[in-house]
Amino acid sequence: MEFYQALAAKLDQFPTGAPKTEHLLKILETLFTEQEAGIASRLSLQPFREKLSKISERLGMAPEALKPVLETLADKGLVFARAKDGEMAYSLLPLVPGIFELQFMKAGYDPKSRALAKLFNDYYFNGWGKASFGFKTSFTRTIPIGKAVAPGQSIEPYRNVKEIIENSKYLALTNCFCRHEHELLGDSCKKPKEVCMVFGPFVEHAVARGFARKAGKQEMLDKLLLSEEAGLVHITDNIRDRISFICNCCGCCCGFLSAVNKLNLPSAVANSGFVIEINEELCDNCGKCAKRCQIKALWLEDNLDRPKSKERKDKADKKNSKKLLKRNLNRCIGCGLCVSSCKQNAIIMVRRPDNQVVVPRETFEELGLELMKERNERGR
Repeated sequence: MEFYQALAAKLDQFPTGAPKTEHLLKILETLFTEQEAGIASRLSLQPFREKLSKISERLGMAPEALKPVLETLADKGLVFARAKDGEMAYSLLPLVPGIFELQFMKAGYDPKSRALAKLFNDYYFNGWGKASFGFKTSFTRTIPIGKAVAPGQSIEPYRNVKEIIENSKYLALTNCFCRHEHELLGDSCKKPKEVCMVFGPFVEHAVARGFARKAGKQEMLDKLLLSEEAGLVHITDNIRDRISFICNCCGCCCGFLSAVNKLNLPSAVANSGFVIEINEELCDNCGKCAKRCQIKALWLEDNLDRPKSKERKDKADKKNSKKLLKRNLNRCIGCGLCVSSCKQNAIIMVRRPDNQVVVPRETFEELGLELMKERNERGR
């Protein structure tokens, strides 16, 4: 058990953390053998930092005995592995983003996958979710649907999802781990699964180990369109340079949006820098936008002021008088899904005031330091 305790403590050193509870220890016991846990607990947290020869020397273990263990850990989605100057380098993956996601990318239906789904779900709602996503600084951010941004509005390259794809060298597609987890739990929304996108150096690792497959730019753009039509929100790292993923998320299964909806952590996902604006004269209260909203910023309520008389001008008036569109724009993350659903062209997205715009950190290293600072200030 001491190896699992040591590994839990190591995972909690990552910026997003991993609070040590009985749920976490059961997860680690399911994923790691005792030997694997002992070795993993002594690995670097920094990708590319240590080659096999250096790890071998530090752990006092022969390379030929150590490498098979590290390769097994990499194949199981627990360790990051990549060639560095002709030699393999290994580092421990964080619980999120990392170990959790990789356990469900292959979309397995075996008993172990089902057991892990329940363990991770229980862990999420018993401390992990609030500990990992309850920062003032958002770990993720929203990217708006490009066609939803009002004409004439400028949009930075890091907020332009198509430009991100077109300018990326490493591209891969994988299954939505959150929706697959909920499918194993029996409460999936059934929205498309193979729409999660991987970028950067992690592509090589994920593809080589069977967690993702390489994809061309056109296929990635097609998946964007599929996701938008399905009513999914584009979410990525809250950084400007070298993003590692774009998830296409629903409000019911996604861990990030669930932190907003179910854990009441509005800062879990930063807004896109845009907000909706509704033309009251054009809006017919049809409610299509409310159905598309994944974070409950829009909803329909009974119109208590509608005429009591049985007389109605026509069926359309009768239908539209029953409900009124309500909104809470403090919850709006500027995804643009509601804009694309409005047949009346009553909704547009406009720039937020400067004091409401969340500017992403430049790099993941900067974001990590900011999150660690917050953790230290509030006490782990």
